[in-house]
Amino acid sequence: MNVPDRDAAVGSQPADDRVGGDDHPAPIIEGRNIVKRFGGAVAVDDVSIAVSPGEIHGLLGENGAGKSTLMRVLAGVLAPNEGAVWVEGRKLDPGDTRAALDAGVSLVHQELSLVPEMTVAENILLGSTPSRSGFINTREQKRIAAEALEEIGVSVDLDEPIARLSVALRQFVEIARAIARKPQVLILDEPTATLTPAETTYLLDMLQRLAGRGLAIIYISHRIPEIFAICNRVTVLRDGRHVTTVDIEDTTPEGVVEFMVGRDLQLELETHRVDPDIGEVVLSARGLRAPGVNDIDLDVRAGEIVGLGGLVGAGRTELVRAMIGADIRTAGETTITRDGITKRIASYRSAVAGGVAYIPEERRTDGLALSMPVVDNITLPNRHALSRAHVLQSRKIVDFAKHLAEVVNLRPPEIHRNVGQYSGGNQQKVVLAKWLGREPEVIILDEPTRGVDVGAKAEIHRLIRELADNGAAVLVVSSDLPELLELSDTIHVVRDGRIVGTLLRDQADETSVMALASGQTKVDAP
Repeated sequence: MNVPDRDAAVGSQPADDRVGGDDHPAPIIEGRNIVKRFGGAVAVDDVSIAVSPGEIHGLLGENGAGKSTLMRVLAGVLAPNEGAVWVEGRKLDPGDTRAALDAGVSLVHQELSLVPEMTVAENILLGSTPSRSGFINTREQKRIAAEALEEIGVSVDLDEPIARLSVALRQFVEIARAIARKPQVLILDEPTATLTPAETTYLLDMLQRLAGRGLAIIYISHRIPEIFAICNRVTVLRDGRHVTTVDIEDTTPEGVVEFMVGRDLQLELETHRVDPDIGEVVLSARGLRAPGVNDIDLDVRAGEIVGLGGLVGAGRTELVRAMIGADIRTAGETTITRDGITKRIASYRSAVAGGVAYIPEERRTDGLALSMPVVDNITLPNRHALSRAHVLQSRKIVDFAKHLAEVVNLRPPEIHRNVGQYSGGNQQKVVLAKWLGREPEVIILDEPTRGVDVGAKAEIHRLIRELADNGAAVLVVSSDLPELLELSDTIHVVRDGRIVGTLLRDQADETSVMALASGQTKVDAP
């Protein structure tokens, strides 16, 4: 893939039928007074939104604000309890995905829905495969798929199985699949959550080109700079309700964040620990080798937050997984020191038994059982403490889960709700909660706030700092440079499976970290 170089605010909805006002072209899609309930919980509460041809309309809000639910209503995936969706002045049948697709509405979900075993061409035409005399028309299938990829400017082998593609290319194939349907409206839910900065720039440029051809785009992202880079207008939701719709030139990033969370987060997001009380080494790796890891020594001390920086693919995740025995090591060893006793970590089981908590990069697949309720997820690593004579104690489990849900500020704190029904930020809080129940000596977090809104991000940062302040040894992997700089007492930069430089807090800035990550310079360990 070639990557190129790069209404005034209102507090309530307009009273007339059409949303948007006189300053904007007639909308192509409108959600009017949408209400969506799940049981007794109101996810979307009387929200209206309108998007015009050629407009990129940002949709913002904290996790759980109702963004994804609203978009699923617009795309016909969910039927609203009240309100309706209109496309080109025609009311759509509620909850009819086919009707929405036929009307030209395509939704690219946050979680990709590609089939790994099928080819690129087969995935792009999935659900609309051309046929002739009852047989798949492979030539036509490839022609349409190639046109869709050309439309978005991405080159990839049509016969390549999806399983062999990078995460970035899978994201672009998912977008090509939506484009192949010749939509009038394209909805994207957190499309850059797993992309590198260069890939993100490519995607944003591509969306601007598509909007320039008249496509209406609704863009959901927690990354405020992206919203200000490409959007014409932005709508903000909070607690399922409409807060404001504003032209992008009439607001600021700080103003948008305040609309989202109802408070000023600036101090929360830029708070460094003052004179942390750092103790003895708790987690130590010596001569560590594994696939993607080349002879690394690393120490993490009690009360210390150690950051691992570097580019995607540098070997950071491979390093932490090898350290705790989650993946096979080919050489070296890791030890954990607890109460003055040093033990070797021979396996992931021994790491957990020794007091290690691991928050994985892929929370949905590696960190949670999405079809199970919050209480069961929290119970999983804590069964021994919650049982008597090998029998789980129901009342104790409920009290335990409620307490931890309160500690991480789960919203809403419904411990009997399935985790899969929560937003990404709340899911991450559940992963944290289940490990906090073990009172870990070491906590390792891989991309702890990926796909998380600014409010949840501040809360997770607070929890990380509190863990370190209470004496835990903390190791953080993050591709978010501001996050890495805000949290870390020490930053080790990884490149090609090696630590190529170490920076103390007063040495570290974005330039120095990126110089090390990209190979422009090398800094010796202090």
